[in-house]
Amino acid sequence: MTNRRHLLIAACALPLGVARPARACEFFSSHLRIWHPWTRATRVDADTAKVCMRFDEVRQTDRLIGLETPVAAGARLVGPGLPATAGLSLLIRQGEELTLTEDGLHLELLDLQQPLQVGRSFPLRLVFESAGPVETALNVDYAGPR
Repeated sequence: MTNRRHLLIAACALPLGVARPARACEFFSSHLRIWHPWTRATRVDADTAKVCMRFDEVRQTDRLIGLETPVAAGARLVGPGLPATAGLSLLIRQGEELTLTEDGLHLELLDLQQPLQVGRSFPLRLVFESAGPVETALNVDYAGPR
């Protein structure tokens, strides 16, 4: 009985030892990893802000279809060659890494509710078509351009 109990304890503890610990800027859905959602600090009168992050370890294709945060009324997908329309539909393909950057494809927060100050962090819920919502944090990392 004692050996059986030890085996059971070891079997239950095994997944804990195999799983990677999450770092402060990593968030996971059932399909992928979201790494370091961030934005720049904004001026007091700013009404938009660019949001950048990376999606990797994509085990199943999914689509980002929504973004919710108390600091903005909405969000849209912006990038080279994309029409300036409201809405969010970002395909994230299995096995690929997708990085959202300031100068390329990125998310844009619309109708900011307050200035974003360096060092602050805000709740950010990303909604995926298949995996559902993922609670993350939006970090304000850098000062905006002068």
